[in-house]
Amino acid sequence: MASIEPLRSVNISVAQEAIQIRTDLPDAELKEIVDSINQRFERSSKFQMDNRKRLALLAVELSSEIFELRKQLGRAKIYYDQMEKGLQNLTLLLDEGMNHQDSNL
Repeated sequence: MASIEPLRSVNISVAQEAIQIRTDLPDAELKEIVDSINQRFERSSKFQMDNRKRLALLAVELSSEIFELRKQLGRAKIYYDQMEKGLQNLTLLLDEGMNHQDSNL
């Protein structure tokens, strides 16, 4: 059974805001997430919008990606289930063929 890491308080700076969060993520993974958000936030600086609107735009963009990934995961699960069913059918056919061949000996 996988151990669950306890939550720890961490101060981070996201989208020009210093915030404190509780997380169980390793520092390297948290840094990667924060850096990704900050890069995306900075890309929107070319638009003449206040930070709240830029953050809202970023939230919509990230949510859209999450929903697309969920759809892809759903399709992958269906494909996996079909492959699993096909493999079971092939196994049954092979077993039947081997049993049939053994009975002819």
